[in-house]
Amino acid sequence: MQIISIEPLPASKKRKRITLDTRESFVLYTGEIRKHSELKEGAFLSEADYQEILTKILLPRAKKRTLHLLEKQDRTRADVIMKLTQGGYPIEIAEAAADYAASYGYIDDRRYASNFIYFHQEKKSRRRLKQDLLRKGISADIIDRCLEEAELTSEEDKIQELLEKKHYDPETATDKDRARMVRFLLGRGFDYDMIRTAI
Repeated sequence: MQIISIEPLPASKKRKRITLDTRESFVLYTGEIRKHSELKEGAFLSEADYQEILTKILLPRAKKRTLHLLEKQDRTRADVIMKLTQGGYPIEIAEAAADYAASYGYIDDRRYASNFIYFHQEKKSRRRLKQDLLRKGISADIIDRCLEEAELTSEEDKIQELLEKKHYDPETATDKDRARMVRFLLGRGFDYDMIRTAI
């Protein structure tokens, strides 16, 4: 494979993106590039050298970066992979680093989904919880299992609780108040017919 370009990253003077003719790219520090004489624009990079860079430089760095990402907050596997690829790691390295963290229980999509449902169940409908978790890259099977296990309040009761919190009174509400509440509850993912009945 041929090295098409070696370009400095916009936000860093010490790191450069190396792009190959296979459209794959990876990021190394300037000092690391200097140590590898084969890393020059237009030069050919052997598969063995490429694999050595992946396994000896990028994978250990990606594992360390993954653990750093998980220090302050729980993340989904998809989120970790996205963060790593945005940081210049090839997809296979990002996936391997995520698998490494998951093997120690640091990434657990099921735990993430259960916690998310627990903390947001009072404010969001079942449908909205599922949509939000799907957007975070969690599989529908895991979400459905977690929703089944959660002791969720009925949608009707949730709507009533939210109406009370918003001090909504159907007796005194104006058309404008009703429209505002409909928009608010639709935004939380509740069914329109249920909302109409409640308000």
